Amino acid sequence: MSASEAAEQQSSSDEDGNTPVPEDPTPVDDPEPEPEPTPEPPPPGDTIAWEPQTWYSITYACRTAGCRNENQVKFAPMFYSNDGLSKNIRVVDAADDACKKDCVILTADKLDPQPVEE
Repeated sequence: MSASEAAEQQSSSDEDGNTPVPEDPTPVDDPEPEPEPTPEPPPPGDTIAWEPQTWYSITYACRTAGCRNENQVKFAPMFYSNDGLSKNIRVVDAADDACKKDCVILTADKLDPQPVEE
């Protein structure tokens, strides 16, 4: 080995003659998982123009804070509009442990054809 090669080897080796290994930039600790986002309430539906004595399919959600079904969008394939007045058109989620308060109707699609009355 020439003198220049020996000098080069000495400068790139540690005291024991081992060549240093570059540090791995990957962190040793696992990063902490990001917290789950708070569920956002579904957006309210457009104002629904209810027709009296008409059947609809609807989606609805409970907006009561703390209810086990809060912000869960559900579907009802057949929903009757009664007299067509908003104050008389209600959906209550009566599932086990639900709050049993009025839900918000998000969408309503008039059934076509309407079910035959018996």
